[in-house]
Amino acid sequence: MRTGYDFVIAGGGVVGASVAFHLAELSDASVALFDRGEVCSGGTGRSCAIIRSHYSVASNTALTLRSLDVFRDFREALGEEDVKCGFVNSGYLILSGPGAFADRLADNLARQRALGADTTPIGRAEARELHAWLELGDVAAIGWEPASGYADPVATTLGYVTAARRRGVAVFENTPVERLRLASNGGPSAGHVIGVTTPDGVVEAECVVSAVGPWTRGLYADSGLSDDAVEALHLQVSRHVVLTFGCASLYGPELPVVKDLTVDNKMYFRPADGGDVLAGTGDFGDPLEDPDRMTAAAPGDLVSLQQAQIGARMPAFQGARLTDSWVGPYDITPDWNPVLGPAPGQPGLYLAYGFSGHGFKMAPAIGRCVAQSLLGEAPDVDLEPYRPERFEEEALLLGAYGAGSIS
Repeated sequence: MRTGYDFVIAGGGVVGASVAFHLAELSDASVALFDRGEVCSGGTGRSCAIIRSHYSVASNTALTLRSLDVFRDFREALGEEDVKCGFVNSGYLILSGPGAFADRLADNLARQRALGADTTPIGRAEARELHAWLELGDVAAIGWEPASGYADPVATTLGYVTAARRRGVAVFENTPVERLRLASNGGPSAGHVIGVTTPDGVVEAECVVSAVGPWTRGLYADSGLSDDAVEALHLQVSRHVVLTFGCASLYGPELPVVKDLTVDNKMYFRPADGGDVLAGTGDFGDPLEDPDRMTAAAPGDLVSLQQAQIGARMPAFQGARLTDSWVGPYDITPDWNPVLGPAPGQPGLYLAYGFSGHGFKMAPAIGRCVAQSLLGEAPDVDLEPYRPERFEEEALLLGAYGAGSIS
């Protein structure tokens, strides 16, 4: 193994892979990408991979609009003919009941259109034309994004890794970054991150990008950083459960993704393989101390709740059978938005964590913007709102719909 690179990236999920690709695409820098297992074996591989631009935080919309362009023409964006992302342009419906959420939805659709999003309010009749399975009697406001949809998270990540390798990025699978390597000479550079330690030895770097998401606290602690530094991450991890249900009819892949704000857990659902429906939640989930100790079982009460909610929204699924379930970790910040920027007090370290359920859909644009920032260029979208210091500054990125992954 080479002993030094300009950039070392810890984490082979979609964000780390996108950063690696864009660093190689935009520069001649030497880049290495490390993953503790196979690439995309962490949170990305369990993503539901929904792609939408509906956000109430303006910078989120800007990032997702640029990312949507990439998903819609993935081969062209990566300059590779044999990569794929599995994008399905099914469209995206967002439903609200009467009251404050309906007003917020209407206001937000107008703000999104001003930012260039292809989104519009529609009525119940038009929504039923788009998705005939839906029961909409309790719905007061509906938003529609015709350009959105869902994709394949594994294929997308492997596409970025393939393109990165062809541009000279060294990719090390089953090679965890065990610790950050810190300068310890007691001089002005004390605490400066100068590389990483792996099972195969020390790798020096001009800059380390930490893109390990839910494992960020563990990396800090294992590197000997103080408890105060760990707490200053403002990072919580939760366990999210995804369920798939089947009914007597096949649920076609062309049906729109649906976000349902009428229910407390802000349920979403989209087509799954085999004619089933995939359902998840936009709430916090179950607190998780260690993402490596995550039980796989789906709680019976959640299964019953989601089954009832899906059945109420789509009568064909009343009494539907559970066909599959899986769990994945969310890395959540106080405002449910990512941290992107140089690590306070740790020169040489760049942080990318806390995606709070947004990471996949933003990853193409985030990878490019982070790479531009690392190379001293002005990023396509200003990443200053995502700076790590915003929590101490009380400059949180708060969405219109309250805490949750819809922000």
